[in-house]
Amino acid sequence: MRHLTLVTGLGLRPHRRRAFAIVYIATVLLILVGVVGLAADTAYVYLTGQRLQVAADAAALAGAQEVEYNSTQAVTNAISAAAANTAAGAAVQLNSATDVQVGNYVRATATFTANTAPYNACKVTANRTTGSLGGPLNLIFGPVFGIKTSNVSRTAVAMDAAGGGAGVICLDPTASPALELTGTGSNPNKVAIVDGDMVVDSNSSTAVQWTGHPYVVAANFDITGNDIAVNSSSVFPSGQALLNQTPTPDPLASLPPPTKPAAAGSGNPLPPGYYPNGLGAGTLAGGIYWIDNGIILKGNSVLDATAGCLLYLHTGGISMVGNSTIVVAPLASGTYAGISFYQDRSNTSAVTLKGTTGQTSSGRLYFPAAPVTIQGTPNCFGTQLICDTLNVQGDAQLNIDYNPSLNPPTHIAYLVQ
Repeated sequence: MRHLTLVTGLGLRPHRRRAFAIVYIATVLLILVGVVGLAADTAYVYLTGQRLQVAADAAALAGAQEVEYNSTQAVTNAISAAAANTAAGAAVQLNSATDVQVGNYVRATATFTANTAPYNACKVTANRTTGSLGGPLNLIFGPVFGIKTSNVSRTAVAMDAAGGGAGVICLDPTASPALELTGTGSNPNKVAIVDGDMVVDSNSSTAVQWTGHPYVVAANFDITGNDIAVNSSSVFPSGQALLNQTPTPDPLASLPPPTKPAAAGSGNPLPPGYYPNGLGAGTLAGGIYWIDNGIILKGNSVLDATAGCLLYLHTGGISMVGNSTIVVAPLASGTYAGISFYQDRSNTSAVTLKGTTGQTSSGRLYFPAAPVTIQGTPNCFGTQLICDTLNVQGDAQLNIDYNPSLNPPTHIAYLVQ
């Protein structure tokens, strides 16, 4: 009789199943850990990038605020601003040689060129990369998979709006032209500004017009419109005009007009007060002269306002015929310190200023709504001119010895990239 013995091995199957389950679970857990680790490190890299971007933005703005005035200090300011921010638990460090660049930014083409005058922009790259001062970013879970670090980098470009150091500002937003240089004459430098900018707020593509071969001499030539003809000419030989600029606001927009005084009496010199029938030639005693119907000078007459005066034109402009001249010095103290002329903001009457070589007028000339014409051969015509439009004619040369202490530059910068 045969006996059949079946060896099925069924007693081993539960153990094998448990072993397979353990391997399977371990594999799944390892994958989950990898996915979680990858997600955590990705978020860490993203967060670090965001922090680096904030630092780069702050540094670029800090540099741009100073770049027009001191490019070396602009780099120092950028480094300090970056260090005030942290990324991955450490202060952001910038290498002055590689991470901070000063140069020129052209808004029309959205291009930044390093180490190119006129300096108006600052580019900053904040790094956590191999070779950077902070080194690469150390990952949290990456080392488990053999990836220990990640390179993270962010860049920002900011430019100066050139809103403060303006020796001459033509405020008209649409005029064509807003600045006109009529004839070269004996003085090719038709507008010469010491330590300040020439600013034209007109958005016209023909905001600046000229005949002959006149020059504008200034630290910068800022034009709101895209007047490409300026850069294709020699009218601004000291550098490239900055087109498509943000309009520069009137720095005296908040200055109140003076209170109307009592009618002036007679005398020599002429006393301050209200002049309802205009003001002519003579010597002024000093103070505030509140004028209706403008200033009219003829022949060889002279208005001597060097005793310290504010000439406030409520109505009427300034008409100078023949060889007449005005020589003026501003008040030394009070609300209107440093201001020689103040034409009411609603007064659009034309202003003609003339002078002769050797005369020196000082103070700020404020004609915010008036077209201003410069004639004659003045040696100096004040520390700042603010007008609606400007025309410099013939042999005339407008010299502005800009005085930043009367209008401290308002460093205005904004991000462009």
